[in-house]
Amino acid sequence: MVWYYLLSAVIGYLLGCVSFGYLAGKLFKGKDIREVGSGNAGTANVIRNYGWAIGLLTFVGDVAKGVGAALIGGLIVPQIGMNGLTVFGMIEQTGVPIGVCIGGLAVVTGHIWPVFLKFRGGKGVATSLGVFLIIMPMHAAVVLGVCIIIIALTRTMSIGSLIGTMLMVVASFLFFWGDMFNHITCILLLILVYYSHRKNIKRLAEGKENQL
Repeated sequence: MVWYYLLSAVIGYLLGCVSFGYLAGKLFKGKDIREVGSGNAGTANVIRNYGWAIGLLTFVGDVAKGVGAALIGGLIVPQIGMNGLTVFGMIEQTGVPIGVCIGGLAVVTGHIWPVFLKFRGGKGVATSLGVFLIIMPMHAAVVLGVCIIIIALTRTMSIGSLIGTMLMVVASFLFFWGDMFNHITCILLLILVYYSHRKNIKRLAEGKENQL
């Protein structure tokens, strides 16, 4: 069984290492996005420096790899009564499979610390959203809507990202009480996102945070 866990984690991590911000910057601008703006390979920095079109492409790619890693992890790790894409039914009936959690956490870790880019990646928000869309699809969609409104009003991506990640933890305990894998995944994703945003949090406290 441990080999299934390791395989799920390795695949998830390697998927996370595929930086769409970096690839989009190289492809469309011939530049390393980490050498401009905030030096981050995530959606917000891409939007600020390369525009909304490339930024949205980055966002979609980062969300997709979160979705993919979570699904692959769920398919790799054996689950009682689980066959193929019945992962969705499994989530509804018995809680989030551990393989989904392992793959999801690994992909966000890879996104933040990609081995191919000397461990300098993004901040994990869009990729975490992809994982949330698998473990709590309806709640993630609602929270995404709330975050878009917050970002539109404040023009500050980090505020929406931090609030949204916290809301997913709250939703986990309010609507999925007792689903320990769900709770643990949401809490660990919260820790990863907040850690990667530590400089943003400091700038927010000082009133110096970058805006879109």
